Amino acid sequence: MGIIFVTHDIGVAAEISDHVAVMYAGRIVESGRVRDVLRHPLHPYAEGMLSSTVSQQPRGSRIETIPGSPPDLRRLPRGCSFAPRCRYTTEACIATVPEAQIVDGGRMARCIHVGMRGN
Repeated sequence: MGIIFVTHDIGVAAEISDHVAVMYAGRIVESGRVRDVLRHPLHPYAEGMLSSTVSQQPRGSRIETIPGSPPDLRRLPRGCSFAPRCRYTTEACIATVPEAQIVDGGRMARCIHVGMRGN
């Protein structure tokens, strides 16, 4: 049996799921086994989302944030929807929507930089 559970709470997803899909601007940008995605995110949005949680952060430390704001879904930017907020953006990111790349035994990420950042 399979169940689709939609949440913004990554901790809950980690507790109840074997696999997770991370969405940004209405598109799945990364998917894979929960432990793989949480320990070694491949997509910059998943990386930023995990860095902005309070879990395992020392008390009183600053939480990282993802700069900018989510896009207006009625007017998505050209190319990668996350490019305006991404620290790894290059001209190639703006030129085309990234294709899904399958890596590491079935993990998927939609980023042209997968494998280039030491993932």
